[in-house]
Amino acid sequence: MLPLPDASERCGVKARNLGRLLRAGYRVPDGFVIPDPLGDPGWEREIEAGLHRLGPGPFAVRSSALAEDGVESSFAGQLATTLGVTTSAEVIEAVHRSAASRSSPEAVAYAARTDQEAPASAGVIVQVMVQPETAGVIFTRHPVSGAEQVVIEATRGLGDSVVAGTVTPEAYLVDGAHVQVARHRGGQLLTSAQALALAALGRDIESLFGRPQDIEWAIAGEDIRVLQARPITTAPSTARPVRATSGDILLTGIAAGPGTAVGPARIIGSLDDFARFRPDDVLVCRTTSPAWTPLLARACAVVTETGGMLAHAAIVAREFGIPAVLAAAGAMTTLTEGRLVRVDGTHGHVGTATGNTGRN
Repeated sequence: MLPLPDASERCGVKARNLGRLLRAGYRVPDGFVIPDPLGDPGWEREIEAGLHRLGPGPFAVRSSALAEDGVESSFAGQLATTLGVTTSAEVIEAVHRSAASRSSPEAVAYAARTDQEAPASAGVIVQVMVQPETAGVIFTRHPVSGAEQVVIEATRGLGDSVVAGTVTPEAYLVDGAHVQVARHRGGQLLTSAQALALAALGRDIESLFGRPQDIEWAIAGEDIRVLQARPITTAPSTARPVRATSGDILLTGIAAGPGTAVGPARIIGSLDDFARFRPDDVLVCRTTSPAWTPLLARACAVVTETGGMLAHAAIVAREFGIPAVLAAAGAMTTLTEGRLVRVDGTHGHVGTATGNTGRN
């Protein structure tokens, strides 16, 4: 068990990056890392002392597998995280859960879809949880257009709902000293000064690591805390330009994964519906969770009713190379089961379609 500032390569990229941020002076919640809970016996005996050093909690328990947070593949959301644990017994159980999730069906499906092996080992991080007023995600490059803008998505309270895609967050585009409120939910959560400060933080971290970054952040009081920093795994500039959707537009949402695809809409409400899903269907759902990765791996496109372009579902869709339109209100009722639709993830449209199925 190592203090987070001492995390090295063998602790996984997430822990290593957080350690590097701490050593560089960034405000990262205090914590420790267990490099290989399934292979290093005896760490359970150290948990109580480790938690005592961190304080009363609550704590966040997060995976840091060797294969996670890489330059080309993130495994975004595929391994287990547990928030709000307080006792030694709860932490030990959560550590085992995170470590074992390296071989979960969703992690295996993600690995197969990206032509790699499931993580051989999974380090686990235990950190003091921040109780923020506002939290979210920063991308230091626009993930769809490729513009050199900082994209910020934010929600009130904890940011886990932003990464999970269970809310449609506020969005801000920062270009130099200009802040554009791209989307708000009935009230602006961030001031222009806060958005500029977050953008500056993102650019500083990008400079530290030498490549565009995907950063989780939280604001508690006057402090900005960094919860995660990893490379942006896709290069928008390589996406082929497409024309806006022709024909009738049925839905408009957030353009979250570039490209177009045509396929039958498959309305999936729960795990019980998974058996109806076929390769090259369009996955239509309220939101996705890691358990839905096997469907994303077979889909030609995805349309959700909630979420933002920085959510795990959007990141995974871009890594899989499938068009994604998120936060398309009413998608599960407007799109009828089996109807052939054209999903335009570059412009955020879902429209009528005729002809052959497939991706463009």
